[in-house]
Amino acid sequence: MNMILTSECEECKYGFIDESNKAKIKVFCEDKNKEYYYGQCIPCENKTKKKRRE
Repeated sequence: MNMILTSECEECKYGFIDESNKAKIKVFCEDKNKEYYYGQCIPCENKTKKKRRE
């Protein structure tokens, strides 16, 4: 199982970052339907790049 940092979730199409509370930045994964804290090491098998708008 691959382990990634939640900072890598910014590049994933399933990851969304909630910066409403700067003390505890949260990352939500739509694929797993779970919430993590920014900087946390999590298991991830479905990391896919977001498509860039050109």
